Amino acid sequence: MSIDIVPGDDLQLSNIATEQLPDLNNLLESAIKNHPELVIYNYKIDVLNVDKKLKFQDLLPTVNFRYNQLGKGYDMRKTFINPLFENNYQYGLSVGIPLRLSQGRGEYRKAKLKITETQLQQRQKQLQVENKVKSYFNELLTLKSQVALQEKALINYQALQRGEEIRFQAGESSLFLINARENKTLEALQKLQELKAKYYKTGNTLQWAAGLMIQ
Repeated sequence: MSIDIVPGDDLQLSNIATEQLPDLNNLLESAIKNHPELVIYNYKIDVLNVDKKLKFQDLLPTVNFRYNQLGKGYDMRKTFINPLFENNYQYGLSVGIPLRLSQGRGEYRKAKLKITETQLQQRQKQLQVENKVKSYFNELLTLKSQVALQEKALINYQALQRGEEIRFQAGESSLFLINARENKTLEALQKLQELKAKYYKTGNTLQWAAGLMIQ
């Protein structure tokens, strides 16, 4: 998914009013999945889960089983063919419990709390990212409307300027009025170009906030 907000060769001739903006829900979904700050939190949580598993292993008792089959001489083959647990064998079973079990439990609880804390931080960051995406999207909508209105204003100023020039040719106007109309047209054109530049800049910022420019 991408946002095709790219200026043309001539800002005045671009057709922003008819451009289709992306769906906001798709942008939010992309931001949650691809935004680098949120992706980093996923890596952090994965590492913390591994640490929690290691801490849990420290709490488990150790069980060791030892078996020795006795045989005469140095011929190991004869020893191996004797049935297990019949004659001439030794075995032992040992169970070990961690000496500092309370300390191990404390470390395990700390590992779990660290995961919870990181998940809360990730959620907070996710809300910030979502709010930015919504803010830039609303700003883009506003700029799109402003561009459409300014384009209409420019067309009106151009029509007034042409009308003034026709009246001048008929001897019903003056160069002063023509210059005044022309200045209004140029001001409207300049404002339109500024609005379009803001529109494209905001579009790029929105793509970045949604994680689309990092893929």
